[in-house]
Amino acid sequence: MGRHGRVTLGIKIAFAYVGTVIGAGFASGQEILQFFAVYGKRSNFSILLAAFLFVWVGVRILKMGFELRARSFRDTIKLVFGGLSPFVNAYMLLAVIMVAAAMLAGAGALFEEYIGLPSYTGVVIMTIVVWGVVAFGLKGILAINAWIIPVIVIFNVFVFAYSLLMDDYTYEVMPVFEVTAFDIIKTGISYASFNIVLAVGVLTSAGSGVDDPRVLKMGGVLGGVILGAMLLMSNYSLMRYVPEIYEFEVPMLYIVHRMGPFFCAAFVVVMWGAILTTLVANVFSVACAVNDIFKLPVHVALLMTIVACVALSFVGFSRIVAFVYPLLGIIGFIVISVMFFLVKK
Repeated sequence: MGRHGRVTLGIKIAFAYVGTVIGAGFASGQEILQFFAVYGKRSNFSILLAAFLFVWVGVRILKMGFELRARSFRDTIKLVFGGLSPFVNAYMLLAVIMVAAAMLAGAGALFEEYIGLPSYTGVVIMTIVVWGVVAFGLKGILAINAWIIPVIVIFNVFVFAYSLLMDDYTYEVMPVFEVTAFDIIKTGISYASFNIVLAVGVLTSAGSGVDDPRVLKMGGVLGGVILGAMLLMSNYSLMRYVPEIYEFEVPMLYIVHRMGPFFCAAFVVVMWGAILTTLVANVFSVACAVNDIFKLPVHVALLMTIVACVALSFVGFSRIVAFVYPLLGIIGFIVISVMFFLVKK
């Protein structure tokens, strides 16, 4: 592979990494508001810590996938958790399916609330698209992210530029409550932990499917840097509208409405794209694990995964979040700790 080919593949891996992390919560601004903006300007230190962890741990997981030639996230979890891995893998499998189901439910809600079509229409359309992408395996994941992530990044830059240039608000943001150094560190680690553990499936598969470790390092570093930059830009944009922004379920939409009708329409596309990139990553991770466990044909494993996601999407987003997210954060923290202290460079 020539230099141009290595750079192109490294960028595609970076976009796949970013696409796995950026879901509906990120694109809507709610996730960033709850994790970071409530801490005021000091939240930037939390974001820098999270970005460092995205780079450091992302590169290590990619290299682990390369060394293990991992078939799914189960191989990585086995190395990290040892004898506890069967229990962790079982929970991970269920959790990733439920997060995928939540994204599918979000796609239905997006069609119903912003386009005016029944929610099941959104679910059906998204299911068909996801099937078409994941059927091509890792190549499909890399290809769809190569198209969608640049659009999301550009939209993010436009929102940031608008917030930066506006003069009707001042950037004097006070924290919602008293902030300590522990709070800053905790929120940075917590945010990275949850998102990294959901990215393990795609990262290990990407690592096992690439023969050049330099490409993996490039992808992990670039992906982490892009995530950090997007977090900083979105956080700044949201903080320019504190405290009004706290009243909105979709905080970013409050800013976009001020930018005009075109950007409102573009925001719906961005939200749909963000849901899609996370959903295909999660479905791919689960299908690989099902294929690895039961030795089923890939398309059968994919069909089983999609049917399970569609069925679970009717549980409701809030219930899924309440059940899945807390323990996933703990698992992610353990993964990060092991990457730091036990895994060789």
